Amino acid sequence: MKSVVVDASVAVCWFVREAATPSANQLIRDGVSMIAPALILPEFANAVWKKWRGGQMDATQSEIAVREINRFIPEIVDMAKLIGPASALARETDHSVYDCIYVTLARQRDLALVTLDQKFVAAFAGTNDASRVVLLNNWLQAS
Repeated sequence: MKSVVVDASVAVCWFVREAATPSANQLIRDGVSMIAPALILPEFANAVWKKWRGGQMDATQSEIAVREINRFIPEIVDMAKLIGPASALARETDHSVYDCIYVTLARQRDLALVTLDQKFVAAFAGTNDASRVVLLNNWLQAS
């Protein structure tokens, strides 16, 4: 079974119709095992709140999304063992600790990190993690 680390940009697509929703749903259809650091929970809840605030979700939909995210990402990893290496990576790459937590998890599990965030991918282009931090559609095409 294939496994990937996913970030909140991908997870939101399972609950709100976005341009990338078909691609995000492809992960589920393909039976890909999804993993994320615990950081995804507040990031996801904040993204859902923004969708509610912008009228893209009603209150019930947003409550369901926050409650059900673990069904889609069954392995949520505690950040205690990620934070030190992520902080070092942030200093090395001059990129946010938040994103580096995801990259650190992907490194530790030797997995790809799939995202919809082009700036995130661009930040790691030219680094040792360039092939690890990938846009969702690129990962789907390669797998």
